[in-house]
Amino acid sequence: MKTRSQLLGMVMVCLCVAAGHGEPVAVDGAVTSVIVYRGQALVTRSLTLPPGTDEMELLVEHLPEKILPESIYAQSDGSLSVLSVRYREQVTPEDTRDQAIALREQIEQTRRTLWAVNRNRDYMDARWKLYESQWKLSIDAANRDANASVLDVDGFEQYVTFLDEKNAQIHAACVQLEAERKDLEKQIAELEKQLAELSKGRQAVNRQALVYITGRQQSHGQIQLSYLVRDANWQPQYNLRAAPGPATTTVEYNAVVYQSSGEDWLNAELALSTAEPTMVSAPPGLVPMKVTLGHLTADRLEMPRAVAAQMKESFSDRGAAFDSLVRSRSEHIAQGIKAERELNTIAISNQMIELEADRRTLMALKERVAAVRRTEGVSVMYSLKGKLTLPSRTEQQILNIASFACPAEFVFVASPLLTDYVYLQADITNTGDIILLPGPASMFRNGEFVGRSEMKLVTGGQTFVASFGIDSQIQVVREFADTKTDEQLGSRTSEHHYRFALSNYKSTPVCLRLLDRIPWTENNALMIEIKETSHPLSQDPEYVRTEKPKGILRWDLQLAPHTSGTEATILTYVYTMKYDKSLSVVPGTD
Repeated sequence: MKTRSQLLGMVMVCLCVAAGHGEPVAVDGAVTSVIVYRGQALVTRSLTLPPGTDEMELLVEHLPEKILPESIYAQSDGSLSVLSVRYREQVTPEDTRDQAIALREQIEQTRRTLWAVNRNRDYMDARWKLYESQWKLSIDAANRDANASVLDVDGFEQYVTFLDEKNAQIHAACVQLEAERKDLEKQIAELEKQLAELSKGRQAVNRQALVYITGRQQSHGQIQLSYLVRDANWQPQYNLRAAPGPATTTVEYNAVVYQSSGEDWLNAELALSTAEPTMVSAPPGLVPMKVTLGHLTADRLEMPRAVAAQMKESFSDRGAAFDSLVRSRSEHIAQGIKAERELNTIAISNQMIELEADRRTLMALKERVAAVRRTEGVSVMYSLKGKLTLPSRTEQQILNIASFACPAEFVFVASPLLTDYVYLQADITNTGDIILLPGPASMFRNGEFVGRSEMKLVTGGQTFVASFGIDSQIQVVREFADTKTDEQLGSRTSEHHYRFALSNYKSTPVCLRLLDRIPWTENNALMIEIKETSHPLSQDPEYVRTEKPKGILRWDLQLAPHTSGTEATILTYVYTMKYDKSLSVVPGTD
């Protein structure tokens, strides 16, 4: 009984609201703030309320073409209540009479121009025929005079030159007139097509939002109307300016923004976000993963078709299958509970790859998972300073997010095994309070552009590496100095000697990071080790942990100024390889 009474009360309230609507009141709603996501934007309009009664329905007209109607919502500043928000489209015939008159006049003017071009072409054709007959007469006359031995050679040559020039002028004029004729015919065809479309009638679509409010206590309440639009996007872009003298790097964090939503954002607050705007608030649920024993084929795995097809071709290529799963997961992840089945299917497929992969593949997958996690879970928003204007157009616009100086440790890096060039590199610490997203970067050194690079994800306080081009004043020469081989009791020991000449033509000392490598192996029957080195290897913890065990050699050196030629710094090292002399050293497989 109580439930029926409550239901009856709700019906009465709805009827009262419907009776009190009357005619909606048109209000102005300027765009005051915009949040640009990847592919969409959340636009907010501030509605100016007219004087009136406690209850009224507000009409906001001319919403953009790319609006997502299901995303519209409204909220108040607390002084009144928003009871409902509706979206509708009013289609009205568009008055095209003035446009049709203008098109007819344009067609008539173009036809007159075409008529003049055709008359000029006829005139040129007549002149061509005239000079063609003159050619024939002059040749006949020259033949007669030549037979009579009275030919005026100089006069004949001058006349021939005159006719040739006239023919060339006529030919050029005919080519130009023919091109103009074709262009004018195309213009007339296009104008007639537009006129035919106008004659069919054109309809104008007025996209509207109707907001019903109640409970007004004062005349200056505020209503915020928000909605999502398509065709809006932004991408990060950087300028990194190195100043090795003060050991700083200026990071200019920019955004390349475009929007073609159908409405201009004029003098509005703008923010950029990496979040996924979605109307789904519930997360997907994790379902049990049932397995059994049998022969493993792609057909037995319930997985996306693209992944299954790929695994049929090469089921051992787990990395490619994993990448396909990552792409499929990214397509569904923003749908939350609505994509529960798809996300669970993808997760099961991923776990099956993990079950069947060998240790090396698992390590590679682990690195890929870590890379995905570094980018997928990042959701940041950048509020830009001041108020900005972004018209609706297809061209990109560049906006500055932030600019700040970061401390940097500069070092020259040389890998003579790969290249003779020496590069300037910096370990830069992000001292800003914002996250730097992956994106292209333009690199500058002492004000000069040196090349392009790619920024990776960098959080606040994190150190990242950036390169600022080559420096010809630092030179490194690598030489294979000597090799020795010794065989004893069935084993062979080979010894390899290398020499480096390091030159610094600068007037100041520099830090140089020299990189080289020796072979490494997982075969216990092959022993490889450094025998001696003139300079100690780097003690950098990360290098010692990750690169040194795999044969990468690194020296952190200080080169004195003006050290070249006989004064160059000389570095040497020797490594040995010991193995069964009946075998040979061959390339390993990854």
